Amino acid sequence: MNDGKGRFTPVSWTDGTFLDEDGKPLSQAPWDQGLSVLFRDLNGDGYPDIYVCNDAFTPDRCWINDGHGHFRAQHHSALRSTSYFSMGADVADIDRDGYDDFLVADMASRQHRFALTQKGSMHPQPRLPGDVDSQLQMRRNTFFLNRGDGTYAEIAHYSGVAGSEWSWSCVFLDVDLDGWEDILISNGFAHNVDDIDTKERIKRMGKLSLEESRKTLLLFPRLATPNIAFRNQRDLTFRETAKEWGFDSVEVSNGMALADLDNDGDLDVVVNCLNGPALVYRNESIAPRLAVRLRGKSPNTQGMGAKIHVYGGPVTQSQEVICGGRYMSGDDPMRVFAGGTSTNLTIEVTWRSGARSVVCNCPPNHIYEIDEAGAVPAPRNDPPREAKPPSIFQDVSDLFHHRHYEEQFDDFARQPLLPNRLSQLGPGIAWFDLDGDGRDDLIIASGKGGRLALYRNHPQEGFKPLEAPALSSPPTRDQTTVIGWSPAPGMTSLLVGLANYEDGSTNGEMVSRYDYQGGSWKGAAGLRAQIASVGPLALADMDGDGNPDLFVGGRVIPGRYPEAAWSHIFRYDGRQWQLDAVNSRSLEKVGLVCGAVWSDLDGDGFPELILACEWGPVRVFKNQSGKLRDATAELGLADYTGWWTGVTTGDIDGDGRLDIIAGNWGLNSPYQASREHPARLYFGNWNETGRVDLLETYDEKDLGIVPRRDFSAVSAALPFVQSRFPTHLAFAQATVASVLGDRLSRARELQAYTLASMIFLNRGDHFEAAALPREAQFAPVFAVCVADLDGDGHEDIFLSQNFFATQPETPRLDGGRGLWLRGDGTGKLMPVPGQESGVKIYGEQRGAALCDYDGDGRVDLVVTQNGAETKLY
Repeated sequence: MNDGKGRFTPVSWTDGTFLDEDGKPLSQAPWDQGLSVLFRDLNGDGYPDIYVCNDAFTPDRCWINDGHGHFRAQHHSALRSTSYFSMGADVADIDRDGYDDFLVADMASRQHRFALTQKGSMHPQPRLPGDVDSQLQMRRNTFFLNRGDGTYAEIAHYSGVAGSEWSWSCVFLDVDLDGWEDILISNGFAHNVDDIDTKERIKRMGKLSLEESRKTLLLFPRLATPNIAFRNQRDLTFRETAKEWGFDSVEVSNGMALADLDNDGDLDVVVNCLNGPALVYRNESIAPRLAVRLRGKSPNTQGMGAKIHVYGGPVTQSQEVICGGRYMSGDDPMRVFAGGTSTNLTIEVTWRSGARSVVCNCPPNHIYEIDEAGAVPAPRNDPPREAKPPSIFQDVSDLFHHRHYEEQFDDFARQPLLPNRLSQLGPGIAWFDLDGDGRDDLIIASGKGGRLALYRNHPQEGFKPLEAPALSSPPTRDQTTVIGWSPAPGMTSLLVGLANYEDGSTNGEMVSRYDYQGGSWKGAAGLRAQIASVGPLALADMDGDGNPDLFVGGRVIPGRYPEAAWSHIFRYDGRQWQLDAVNSRSLEKVGLVCGAVWSDLDGDGFPELILACEWGPVRVFKNQSGKLRDATAELGLADYTGWWTGVTTGDIDGDGRLDIIAGNWGLNSPYQASREHPARLYFGNWNETGRVDLLETYDEKDLGIVPRRDFSAVSAALPFVQSRFPTHLAFAQATVASVLGDRLSRARELQAYTLASMIFLNRGDHFEAAALPREAQFAPVFAVCVADLDGDGHEDIFLSQNFFATQPETPRLDGGRGLWLRGDGTGKLMPVPGQESGVKIYGEQRGAALCDYDGDGRVDLVVTQNGAETKLY
């Protein structure tokens, strides 16, 4: 602790100054390998908080200052994941919403060669279903977007800044003075100690003496890489501009500091290099600027910790005056802001004392020195920042205490190179009046070994589990979609989809049926299993005969992903379901169906069938008086191939026509796709075992089409690859053609052009595509629901989000909490923050359903989580 007289005294970790997440004093000091630390006011309460970057083994530490001499560990839900080898960090309000965001630098490479030849030691990531609370570590940069409620969405992949080589210092600096902070990152290392080929060479040397072991360090090649610059594109994304800006020096660069070295009012950059001269970069921007230097009261004479706002420029800008906080570096305390075209700027300084200085009518291209002596107390009528309207949805999940049951299954034992697990896609959920009392009851599917859950919605007693011998046996397969319907007056039936993905057997049923009549439940004849594992079910009267028709979606053929799975149509004849052979024939090779809905898109009284397909488009089958015809291409949807996960319809733009809203993988994962550079998947029987082998690829700018997975993973699954490449480096320089050789001619290929979740606006004879707002792209979307959630007369959208069951080299995708998009009736959608909506769900959200279960005239929401608690709002 600084006494202000040049002396520091140590503060005990266990004397109550530092508190754990529960507010209790630490019992022992954290044992970490810290590389940098910064003091910043992360939550905007005026008190400096602490963020510590730790290298491996233990996660980063974030300590929130309560203003009373205590630092409390930030709750694990605030930062769902952190970087594994955290080096440096910096803070800026990157989206100009008034809340500070921050970037942490790690050591993931942007180069294909290094991405496939570097591998450091990391703890295995938890893969248990329902593991919601673990704070994971990832070997890449992390970029935390402040949600405004003390939590952050991690969006490094969305922003394009997940990799920057073996990084050390990262700095937010408005290089081009357009009002938006850009990013500079120093990188490199004396020895590329993560080079897999060198590690294997040393391993082959056998047992070594201590002296010999020390000398092996010299076997690793030098890792000199270009420094990185990212230009802010003003939409939470960044474009690499190091070469364009002259910042791409190839060195082993470590520390980085900012100062105005030539007195032109902008900040220049000094980079320290290992065993070499420093790099000095002069900022040659000619844009108008405004510089601020503070003169604080003693002993804080440079105004450290003060927050400076500048109004009237291109955008509202803010910066905090800092001392140190970078990796082994510190800046000059002068802060620089963009002036734009304004000649009348306002500077506002909030000092650490709470006093405020305001300087008006400031022309740009001047340095303003502001003295704290002239500051005045902040106005007492400032609205408290924490004041928020009450949340629209209230969490009432305790009304039934349901938790989905999911057993772990090793998908990769059967197909080692699967992009993701296919065994953790449930559960489905539905509202339906099971007992005919006029109140919707709740039906929740289960995983294998669990139990189908039915909750009666009792007007006085609330939700009560519905017990019945016919429903009590644990299912032997994962249940997918659940649907309630009434086949006859006084009779209720349930249809439950069953996935044979894990057992791969065609024995048993693919859809089970349960009937309720006369006060009791009994099992009825269902639909026999087929070769394809069941995904979605959808029910509608497709031919207008008064009887329901059932679509059964083929999700995947066990062990043969991504071959097209067969889907079917069944017609109800008043007693049982009969296969509609004609319409089913048009669906045999429709693809991997993840979502389905019947909806009358053209207003002719016959509902169209709309399918969300993985490695395919959102398909529309035109219903011509009960006969289905694929109209996907003529409606302009065929080119939007993606990993579509869910689909529904609603009139979002108020024109009287139903629009299509479809969930996709999102834009915040290692996968990127476009028409010019699609995500690709090759597959075939290359091992000649009768199984389907597969290989994920992408377009690399210099090499062409290259494998996404590394040599170890690919050669383990495809043994013939082992003999084709002597080293990991040789494999990293190979294209898919050289990896597969003549097997490429026997390979089939799938492509995905878009991974964005989208809305397709119905224009009558075609659909007009638009990506959903960016918050909808932060995580994969599964359920899509439409209703007027706030009673304003306009349709809104709810999206369930997140996916944790990724392949071993991909961390979980957890950037969502469930998202409400508020519609204005014209087609525009605005994300509703979690603190306003009240919906904050951190697990793998799957099924979602809407209804007014309590009859108060307002729409209620229920959301399932794979392996975790079902949430009711």
